[in-house]
Amino acid sequence: MFTKIFADRSVEGAVDAAADLGYDGVELMCRSPHFPAETTVDEANELGDRIASSGLEVPCLATYTGGYVGVSREEAEAELAELERFLELADAFDCDLIRHGPGGPPVHRATEDDYEEAVPWMRRAADVAAEYDKTIAIEIHGHRIVETADTMVKLIEMIDRDNVGAIHDAGNMYIVDADYARESIETLGDHLLHVHVKDERRVEDDSLPGAGHIETRHGDEIIQPRRMGDGAIDYGAVIEALAEVGYDGHITAECRVPQNESGDDRAIAAHELEALRELVASV
Repeated sequence: MFTKIFADRSVEGAVDAAADLGYDGVELMCRSPHFPAETTVDEANELGDRIASSGLEVPCLATYTGGYVGVSREEAEAELAELERFLELADAFDCDLIRHGPGGPPVHRATEDDYEEAVPWMRRAADVAAEYDKTIAIEIHGHRIVETADTMVKLIEMIDRDNVGAIHDAGNMYIVDADYARESIETLGDHLLHVHVKDERRVEDDSLPGAGHIETRHGDEIIQPRRMGDGAIDYGAVIEALAEVGYDGHITAECRVPQNESGDDRAIAAHELEALRELVASV
């Protein structure tokens, strides 16, 4: 469970809920109020003990660091410094995977110069991570130079470091109208490190709960987040493809459906876990 689902609660509350609901682990949202870079080593160790005693793992630290395209050198150095802080804290959770990204414009507007600008900084990030025996995980994400499996592989090969790989996110790939099932997973191959799941659908009405406008290669579109199984994404095909390639890592639920009432977060987290269990069982 991505603790972002419980963004209105303390990180301790999110951890306790994940354990109580039956999740296997928590992916920590690395910003306030859960796990910001200002967290001390003692605080991280205390949280790590709580997570471990709850029988949970931390497969990935979901940092919001990176974003090297079109920024100043000082801004880029600050992102690297914040990444290193999370690398220092990761041992509190026995976690080897750190999310970190290149930033940039969406693929349909990106140039080769954008990739060339990001690569040296991503290499430096990978080299710093290697000093801590950690791996950089780049998430396939809209409005980045890595919106698709093909562009992800392109960037990883340009970075040319063994400790860099990909987070597959079918929700993000659906939003930009990219293949998100078998072809994408086969394209990523050994670069696949981690998986995020959230359901979405295209709609015509931006007054629907959570619906928002986003620029895609098709122009302005309206996307509405949905609970798993209520959207347009064929997660059966995703899980089947993961099984066929022998994926044995974690799958993180990060549903972004709006929460309007007390207890919505717990109901959403419970629904996503049950939906995922049914999908895995069916495959």
